[in-house]
Amino acid sequence: MNKRIKGGFGPLFFSINKSMKTILRSIAGIILIGGFITLLSMGLNALQKPNALENIDKRLDEAEKKQQVLTEKEKELVQDAQNKEWEEVDKETDK
Repeated sequence: MNKRIKGGFGPLFFSINKSMKTILRSIAGIILIGGFITLLSMGLNALQKPNALENIDKRLDEAEKKQQVLTEKEKELVQDAQNKEWEEVDKETDK
């Protein structure tokens, strides 16, 4: 009478038959592999270097913010410096 009956625990996990356990393991494996691939792709995407155009856009935005902060006198000085630089470039190319 002490014979152990398979699945004697009723609705507990131990009563799931062998084919159901293999299905659960395969589903768990698929979810695990999918999660690994997702984490790998997110990690590689984070390591990717920013595009050159994005860097140019950031620099232009920063320069625009600096221009808004300048006073009128500072803006004139910046404009004069740029004009002098362009005049030097023109002289070098005319030679």
